[in-house]
Formats: sequence, structure tokens, C-alpha cells
Amino acid sequence: MRFHHAIVFFIFLLLSGSVFAYELMIIQAVSRSEKTFITRNGKRQGVQPGHTATFTADNVSILARARTVTGNFTQWEAINDHVNIPFTKGEVVTFYPAKEYLWTLAPEEVRQKYIKSQRPPERQSFTFRGSFGRGISESVSDAPANSATRGFLGAEIFYEKDIGRHFSFDVGFRYDREAINYASSTYVTNRAILAFNLLYYFKVFSEYIPGKFYLGLGSGIGQSSTEVETLKQSGTVAVLPGFKLGLTYPFNYDWDFLIEAGVESLQTSEKQESGSEQTTTQTNFRSSFGLRRFF
Repeated sequence: MRFHHAIVFFIFLLLSGSVFAYELMIIQAVSRSEKTFITRNGKRQGVQPGHTATFTADNVSILARARTVTGNFTQWEAINDHVNIPFTKGEVVTFYPAKEYLWTLAPEEVRQKYIKSQRPPERQSFTFRGSFGRGISESVSDAPANSATRGFLGAEIFYEKDIGRHFSFDVGFRYDREAINYASSTYVTNRAILAFNLLYYFKVFSEYIPGKFYLGLGSGIGQSSTEVETLKQSGTVAVLPGFKLGLTYPFNYDWDFLIEAGVESLQTSEKQESGSEQTTTQTNFRSSFGLRRFF
């Protein structure tokens, strides 16, 4: 009989502990960066710097760590630094002082909300880049083989949108001005291209640098015109295709610096004054740098 009483008493203690471990509290403030928030509990309530806890609202839960603790207040930051604080000032949340992950403490429904909250938000941005490069090889229809030196400068503006944890796409315009130097003359080609890229971001070296490496595969189509003295011809140009490797490095939550390098194949078809069409196929090395603004 005493054994059964002991079991009942033990279960009572467990239930009591779990009931009183959860606590309702009000979010006192959320930082402008949406990376930290403040609650009205501190050292007097047993919170110490480095303690972890779960915070649950109606539609989301996060795991947070105590960053700064005073007698009655604590500044918390999310364990995952890619997550924005989903709470607002004055919101009532459920507090649970625990080191375990949420799915060991809550039902499947809350677990799924927690996993969703850990995913980086899908973001949109504009990218502004300057570029330069050189020709690697070329072939020109209806023209004898002739060595030429090609170099170009360019400017780009692109809109980018995330489409998952690792993928995004961008679309935009680029303008190139290329000088083609032959032994007897110099040609200038201007290109305006509408381009599209599929980007894959991966986490290589993410533990050592705050930036991300990415791979890009792109194509495009646009207008081309070539001039030399009194000669002028124009037509279309296509990117078939372009490959690039890049690195984004964040200044803050809203701005990234980026640098990239790659190889692309261009096919240009221009109509000459005589009425004949000249097709140029070339391979270029391209390097770019710029800024990305999120919104």
C-alpha cells in the first residue's frame, strides 16, 4: 500500500512540475532588427545569461537564449540567427525554461510550427552590379580566321526572389560595351540583354564566414549593334548559356556585398549594310561585383 502511495505522490510531483513550469508572460519590446526581444523576468526569477527557453504563441514557437539579464528583465535572442522574432510588443506568450528542443516538450502540431519558424524567410531583393571581362574564343561566319582581343565593361540591375531554402531566381537587364581589337581596326559592340538566372546557395564554410557561396545558371536575349568608322550593323544576341560562382557577404540584414566570376557563351546575329547576316559565336570570361538590397 505504501508503495502505491509513493507512486501516486511521485506522479503528482511530476504533473505539478510540468504545470507550474509553463508561464504566461507579455513581450515588453522587440528590437528594430527583429532579432531580440525583452520579457519581464530576470535574475530574481532564476534566469541567468545563457539560459535557454521556448516561447510559444498562437501560431509559432521559437527557442531562445538569454543574452542580457537584469533583476527583473531579460533580453532574449533566437537560437537560430536566421529567424526573425515572430512576436510583437504586448503579445502574450507561453514561456518554458528548457534546454531541450521543442518537439521533446510539445505535441506534433507545435513541433511543426517550430520547424517552420526555423526556416529562413523567403526574401526579395534588387541587385546592382558592375562587370568586366575578356573574350576567350570566337568564330565569325563568312570571315577568315583572325586573332582579336576582346574586352568589355558592363552594368546590371536584377530582381531576385527566394524560391526555397537554397534556391532563388533573378531576372533583369544588363548592358555591355565591348571593344574588339584587330591588327588593322577596332570595333565597338553594344549589347542590351534581358537575362534570367537560377541560383543555388550552399553552406560551404558557413561556420567560418557569415556569407554564402552560390552557383548560377543563366540565359538571356537582347539587341546588339556594332560600329567601326562609317560601318554600322545591328541584330540580336543570345546567352547560351552562362555559368557563374559567387559569394554574398552581408553588411547587415538589409544589404549584401557580392562578387562573382563565370563563363558564358554568346551568339550574335547582325545584319550588315550589304544585306548579308553575320553570326559571331564567342566565349567570355566575366567577373562582377555589386550590392544587393533586400526589401
